[in-house]
Amino acid sequence: MKALKAAIAAVIFFSTSIIPAEVSAVIVFETKDSTVVTQSTDEAKLFEKFENALLYGLSSDVSGVVESSLFNSVNFKAAYPNFTSANVVEKLKRIAVEGDSHSLRYRAYLALSYYRYPDQFDSPEVVLSIIDTRYQDGVFFFLQDKVQSGQFTSKQ
Repeated sequence: MKALKAAIAAVIFFSTSIIPAEVSAVIVFETKDSTVVTQSTDEAKLFEKFENALLYGLSSDVSGVVESSLFNSVNFKAAYPNFTSANVVEKLKRIAVEGDSHSLRYRAYLALSYYRYPDQFDSPEVVLSIIDTRYQDGVFFFLQDKVQSGQFTSKQ
C-alpha cells in the first residue's frame, strides 16, 4: 500500500511540476517581440514533458497510476489540442488491448479514440469544462456517451 501511495505521489508531483513553469512562460510570450518563436519552442518543450510524464505513468505496474495517467492524457489533449505523440498513442493502444483490467482497457480505448478522432467529440473547451480532478470518471463517462451515441464515426 505504501508503494502505491509513493508511486501515485511521484506521478502527481512530476505531472504538476510541469505546468507552472510553462504557465509563466505564457505570460512572457505577450511581452516579447519574438512571440511566435518563443511560443513554439516552449510548446515543444512542454509537449516533450507531457509525453515523458504520460509514458512514465502509463508504463507503471500500479493500476491506479495507469488510470490517473489515462485521465491526464485526456486532460493534456483537451488543454493542448496540438499535442500529439505517436509514443503515447502506441502506449494507449497497448493498454487498450493488454491492460490488466477491463476498466483500464476501456478507459485506454476511450482516450485513444479522443486522440485519434478529436473532431468527433465536442470542442476542447467543452471537454475541459467536464474535467474534474476530484471526479475523474466524469470525463470518461462523457467520452463513452459520445462513442455510444452514434455520433462517433471513423473516417477511413
